[in-house]
Amino acid sequence: MSSHLRVPCAYQGGKQRVAAQMVDLLLEAAPGPNSRFYDLCCGSGAVSVELINRGIDPSRIWMLDISSWGSFWSAIGSGTFNMDVFDQFLSVLPSDKRDIKAHMLALSALPVDGHEAELYPLLQACSFGGKQIWRKDDRWANACFRSYWEPTATSVRRSPANPMQPSPPELRRRIGALVDGMKGVTCLKTDIMDLLEDPFPSDAVVYVDPPYQSTTGYGFGFDVSTFIEHFRHANQAPLFVSEGAPLNDTASMLTFGGAKGGISGIRKGKHQEWLSRF
Repeated sequence: MSSHLRVPCAYQGGKQRVAAQMVDLLLEAAPGPNSRFYDLCCGSGAVSVELINRGIDPSRIWMLDISSWGSFWSAIGSGTFNMDVFDQFLSVLPSDKRDIKAHMLALSALPVDGHEAELYPLLQACSFGGKQIWRKDDRWANACFRSYWEPTATSVRRSPANPMQPSPPELRRRIGALVDGMKGVTCLKTDIMDLLEDPFPSDAVVYVDPPYQSTTGYGFGFDVSTFIEHFRHANQAPLFVSEGAPLNDTASMLTFGGAKGGISGIRKGKHQEWLSRF
């Protein structure tokens, strides 16, 4: 592939920093050369993006998310994402970064129309702390945006914090690459429990990224223990579940790279991520 794909933007609970380690294990567990990969509760799509970057054909990837990420990836996979509409949203962004927060607040106060897939990544890229913004009926919920921030004389961080991450040109580049590289994936915008009505294919590898049970800020959730129990009752396919703690004795702890983060630069510890196989 000529262009290395990246997730659209930062997202609370996103797996881009550990996706390579996860995909190593998913590929190792694949029962055959043409196995189908399921990325459930896919969010910003880090695992699916990594699978594509490893050469897995989009037709072998099934994604699912009940949130607006489901609308986004459905449009990407089906080839219906409208770049002209997306470019129009980008073209009216304020030139002064100090005005972007107010612009996003105004956009998020409007009823959700037929361009949910094109607007959502823009809103999410401006979300404070990467927290999930979700659609509730025809309105946006949990819409809290970043302000432009400049360091003071006593700040540990010495560079400004932009209200939109990544920048508009980089967001446009990433989504343009996803439009080309991810076309052909199947994304279902539905409740994960609906998938349990029929068995998964015998050559499937299934990965689930449930919302962290100990945190708030997600619009949707489900009981992961119930899902695992029902899945194992009806399926032979390997099932991987990521969580902030091990779910069984054979779970693998993943290694985060990079800085400890935080706008102040003083966060004391890193979040743990475990991948449990069932």
